Amino acid sequence: MHILIIDDNPNDRFMIIREMRREFPDVEIEEVGEPEKFEQALAAGRFELTITDYQLRWNNGLEILHLLKNRYPDRPVIMFTNTGSQEIAVEAMKSGLDDYILKSPKHLVRLSATVRSVLERNETRRRASFLENRLQSLLNQLNVGVFRAIPDDGRLLEVNSAFLRLLRLNSLEEIQSNISFNEIFSRVGDFTPEQRRERELRIRRTDGSYIWVSVNETLNITNGESVIDGLLEDITGRKRSEEALKRYATRLQTLQELDRSILGAISPTGIAEAALASTYPLLPCQLLDMTLFDWEHQQATVLAVQSSDRIGFSIGETFSLHDFGNIENLQQNQVMMIENLADHPRPYRIQQQLFDQGIRLIMNVPVIAQQQLIGSLNVGVIQPWSLTEEDVEIAREVANQLAIAIQQSRLREQLQRYTEQLEQLVRNRTQQLEEANSALEAFAYSISHDLQEPLRAIRGFATILLEDYETVLNSVGQDLLYRIASNVERMDNLLLDLLEYSRLSRIDLPVQPINLNLLVKQVLTQLEVYLQQKEAQVTIAEPLLEIVANYRTVEQIVTNLLTNAIKFVAAGVQPQVRIWTERRERSVRLWVQDNGIGILPQHWERIFGVFERLHSIEAYPGTGIGLAIVRKGIERMGGQVGMESEVSQGSRFWIELPEFFK
Repeated sequence: MHILIIDDNPNDRFMIIREMRREFPDVEIEEVGEPEKFEQALAAGRFELTITDYQLRWNNGLEILHLLKNRYPDRPVIMFTNTGSQEIAVEAMKSGLDDYILKSPKHLVRLSATVRSVLERNETRRRASFLENRLQSLLNQLNVGVFRAIPDDGRLLEVNSAFLRLLRLNSLEEIQSNISFNEIFSRVGDFTPEQRRERELRIRRTDGSYIWVSVNETLNITNGESVIDGLLEDITGRKRSEEALKRYATRLQTLQELDRSILGAISPTGIAEAALASTYPLLPCQLLDMTLFDWEHQQATVLAVQSSDRIGFSIGETFSLHDFGNIENLQQNQVMMIENLADHPRPYRIQQQLFDQGIRLIMNVPVIAQQQLIGSLNVGVIQPWSLTEEDVEIAREVANQLAIAIQQSRLREQLQRYTEQLEQLVRNRTQQLEEANSALEAFAYSISHDLQEPLRAIRGFATILLEDYETVLNSVGQDLLYRIASNVERMDNLLLDLLEYSRLSRIDLPVQPINLNLLVKQVLTQLEVYLQQKEAQVTIAEPLLEIVANYRTVEQIVTNLLTNAIKFVAAGVQPQVRIWTERRERSVRLWVQDNGIGILPQHWERIFGVFERLHSIEAYPGTGIGLAIVRKGIERMGGQVGMESEVSQGSRFWIELPEFFK
């Protein structure tokens, strides 16, 4: 089998291919993700079936469907998508789509079953079309009987040889002597001259056989007498075909109802009961049951039963697999059938028990899921030699549907167990996180009180020494005191930044509309002394767009980005910073560009970590937490942060937050 898969998402193609090869190990797959490959596949035409997405970058599923059906009208197409709609599905079905499945994990398991079903339906249609064409050809070659009769007494004046052959007679006299053929001929009172009349009759021939005929008659006046001129055509084949089509339509309708019933059932027992209830009227049997196999305990269990006169077994009844019979053929996906138990040895308990209940024909149909035999659909009939190939085919179809539905039910049960386990893990993890947050809050409290207090004491004592004993200390002692004071200040800044980083992780950040023009100007006012010391030039491309965020957090983020932009410049270079915004769909991106030293690409992600420094403290003082605070704050508000940089050419940092719409 060769399947064409059209989807511009390689991940979706991978999942489809995986599902196909799990169900059809020998399948050949042709992937199409670009229009050129589709044209090549369409020209080559090696595929037997197509699975296509609806929304493609270069086309859509409806156009793909039209192209495929125009070139290969008899090859089935399945649409597997999550971007279509009910209207699209209806239009696709009108254009020849064979099936439509939503693209989701829970529907993916149905894809292989749908492929199998579509291929089987296509093969059935092909066979039906072939039989219909052959039947039509045969009907066209049949001889047409011609007759002339006197309507008042039904006396035949003449017939042709084809007429005699159709009724299996040798002479006109045999017709006249057999009153069973009188119904073929009309009476004058039935219709007016030159009026045509068409009828279809089922008549019994002299040899006891029955035949359907089409009678076309015209009342004519010849030499002043009324005569009926007619044509007699054998339509038995057509009638049989019509009956077969009616049975096929009824079968399809019943199988569709069965499919809906199976999908509505949850447990394997409910699935089996719904399947047997819908299938029992389709088969000429007195017993229909479903058994599940337990290979670990080597036993079979009756899952559901439909029977007449209490024939068969009870629901829940179990027996050894050995008592069931020789199941090697079932494992090879072959139907086991004993067409007359009376002429067959009965070494197994089940066969003998059914024989004692009057069953003479037994059929066991394998129920296979994922290439493993999980059970058997069993048919018992009182009349031997009575099941047709169509009956076997119906049982096969039902067994396949049962296998899929039971497997899905088991997967649902397994998923439910996994879900419960996952929910328990989530509850445990949530408790652990709550405990960790409590510990973090205690640690933050320790930083803000226990650690800052001795720092303040050290700073105070160092200041006293510098003020009261500076003249007593030599230059080395003075230098050490200055170093102590400097490191105390740096430690204090580190603690303050750690507290801010911790705060962003723990507290709620209520959002509000923010005018970035006012916020940036306020930050520049706060940094005015620092800007003057660095002789920095800051340019704002007004107006800046408005956003929705937490005011204090955005203020801290902009402050950190500006101080970094001014700090990291080469010696002797005047810091120049440019700020502007741009609209990105429903978001606003704020840019901060500098003329600094730049950053190598391998360090772009690293600099957003806590305590990550690329330079020494002597070269560029700081705590190494500023950009970590930027990322944490942006992520807490549901935004994004990034950068672009080139060594010696400066950097451009950006933050992206939702736009405020008035």
